[in-house]
Amino acid sequence: MTDASEAWRDLMLATHLLDTALERQAQRDGGISHGHFKVLVLLSAAHDQTLGLKSLADSLRFSPSRISHAITALEGQGLVARRPVMGGRRAFEATLTRRGRLLVGTVLRGQRRHIRDPLLDGLGAEGTAALADLSARIIALLDRDNPDVADR
Repeated sequence: MTDASEAWRDLMLATHLLDTALERQAQRDGGISHGHFKVLVLLSAAHDQTLGLKSLADSLRFSPSRISHAITALEGQGLVARRPVMGGRRAFEATLTRRGRLLVGTVLRGQRRHIRDPLLDGLGAEGTAALADLSARIIALLDRDNPDVADR
């Protein structure tokens, strides 16, 4: 039986190794940080590939300043376009550009091939289901203790 300290160490190492693998792969296949890539993935899944900056920040648990800096960098690379929200005071939205869509496709193919599929295949169906359950529970517990998210 695993004690709590060992389980915690294993979780920290597993999340670190996964984050490191995702960062390397995003840099290798797309020349982009994984943090910025997550923004592009959210935009690619959104209606019209557009989201408000507040919605992006909330989804990623980023501060308004952090999402603004990320969008500025992505805009500079031609991966997103930022524009004011119609009728919104000081509100902006970001839209994935054609170049951004192409980059998302390239990086996601690499993630599937080199990280996701080998990891989930190695876990098998039961392990993947357990991982999904544990991940959802961890997110819920962390969000419960985060006053910025708990109010949503």
